[in-house]
Amino acid sequence: MRLSYGSARFLNLISSGPLLKMETIYTMFGEKCIFDCAYCTQAKNSRSSEDLLSRVRWPEFEMGKIICAIERSDEVKRICLQVVSSSSSTDEAFEFLRNVRKFNIPISASVRISTFEEAKMWFDRGIERLGMATDVVDEKLYSAFRGGSFSRHIELLEMIAKNFPHRLTTHIIVGLGESEKAIVEFIQKMYDIGVGVGLFAFTPVKGTKLETHPAPSLESYRRIQLSHHLIKNNLSRAEHFEFSERGEIIGYGFDLVEIPKEAFQTSGCPNCTRPYYNEKPGKEVYNFFS
Repeated sequence: MRLSYGSARFLNLISSGPLLKMETIYTMFGEKCIFDCAYCTQAKNSRSSEDLLSRVRWPEFEMGKIICAIERSDEVKRICLQVVSSSSSTDEAFEFLRNVRKFNIPISASVRISTFEEAKMWFDRGIERLGMATDVVDEKLYSAFRGGSFSRHIELLEMIAKNFPHRLTTHIIVGLGESEKAIVEFIQKMYDIGVGVGLFAFTPVKGTKLETHPAPSLESYRRIQLSHHLIKNNLSRAEHFEFSERGEIIGYGFDLVEIPKEAFQTSGCPNCTRPYYNEKPGKEVYNFFS
């Protein structure tokens, strides 16, 4: 199995690189997905290195060493499983779950779910939260970049959220071509049905189908982050926002006296950090993480 580079450094399994505060440990199971998402380094036809997920390297370790390192640490507040849709990834992830549940650390799993029964299977094995990525919130772009039916995906999200209230998170990748208006309306719908939202900025990585597609402007991403913060905290609603003819946000339906810094921090499950997932060290960050 694999750990994100930052997680491995935090657990002292490697000695090089910056030592960052990592309240969540990020693990990865499987490689070379059966699906072919145009933006993903692990996609079936990706030419990216097998140890990449987004722009982060995930070194490989024996499962037992990772489990012992987590047990030694008293600073880990969440364990996150990134499960690639490949032949043995689910069995390996379930084995890991059996060994770490005894630590009583909340566990999240990010998995491509196709049926309600699959989601229940993960909850039955002790995860606290399920991450079920949407990534692309436009129906045509969803089909082109991710594959499958957008409407079917939304129906499944609603069904799982109804049966496992406030235990489901979905993810959006900002910058794949949707308007800001479409993203804001999707965020509103998710919070209305009790689904949390994690925001990512599209990151072009060599070897993926979208390696030449540009990252979103920081200004646009900041507008989406602020919108997410207002909707999540019931300070405004999407129907109160104002948009330009191009679908850009020009009003939030809320008197912004002071913008809270937490609006621009990494969003997703509690204690999520994902350092440098969307940006290179030394560059201006999309998601502030510490």
